[in-house]
Amino acid sequence: MIPADRLPDLDAARLGRALRRTRLGAWALGIAALVVGGLLGQPLGGLGVVVGLVGGALNTRSIDGAVAKLTGVATGVKAARRPLFTRTVGRLGVVTAAVVVLLVVEPPIGVGMLLGLVLYQALFLASMLGAVREGGASS
Repeated sequence: MIPADRLPDLDAARLGRALRRTRLGAWALGIAALVVGGLLGQPLGGLGVVVGLVGGALNTRSIDGAVAKLTGVATGVKAARRPLFTRTVGRLGVVTAAVVVLLVVEPPIGVGMLLGLVLYQALFLASMLGAVREGGASS
């Protein structure tokens, strides 16, 4: 594993492009999931994938906003990070509970949502790796 101090800094423009690629990929996957779900006779599964993709996008947006608030904090960084941690764990708990409930109540939507969350994270990771590969350390 690469130590954090050896990772390149990413400028806002590259991060913005990576997030845009993630959102566009999520849109494309959502449309594909609805089409494939319909063709396979599992429209609820396709809908579940869309719900998972949207959940992943909302989570990323929420974390991005919370981290942006931290950038101006100079003192008491540990104290400022605590609410970020608490909210993140809370969101993960809510999403996990939603997936479990849907798996029990309406399995095709629950499985689709789980798949959508996984696909969103894979897209996000691929986009961030692409951003790192694009330019290394910012000038």
